[in-house]
Amino acid sequence: HPATLLNFAEGTRITPAKHAAQESPYRHLLRPKAGGAALIMASMGERLHSLLDVTLVYPHQRPRFRDLLTGGIREVIVHIREVAIPPEFLHGDYASDAQLREQIQGWVRELWESKDALIEQLTRESRVAAAS
Repeated sequence: HPATLLNFAEGTRITPAKHAAQESPYRHLLRPKAGGAALIMASMGERLHSLLDVTLVYPHQRPRFRDLLTGGIREVIVHIREVAIPPEFLHGDYASDAQLREQIQGWVRELWESKDALIEQLTRESRVAAAS
């Protein structure tokens, strides 16, 4: 049966203060937390083969909730890609297996590095197009 599970790996909305407090190595993102994704992968097991990595980019502003309600957002770029989940992540105990935990955390960090670069690229391209 098809199912949808949402996992927000940062665990909170980004603010300049949170970004600075975390000393995030990413320009546009907070540090991801891999535990939630690991729990989902272990719970779903073989029924889970891939995930959809959804990235929303607001190239001209950092939107506030009020902007969403009042139509105050000029442009939103939505990027979706399917990412295969390594089969070895579907078994094991994230909490007690240090090697598995490091593998999953490394995988999530790689996804975040790619996402951060994508946000930078899409923002730059949108601003160049707007200036033309």
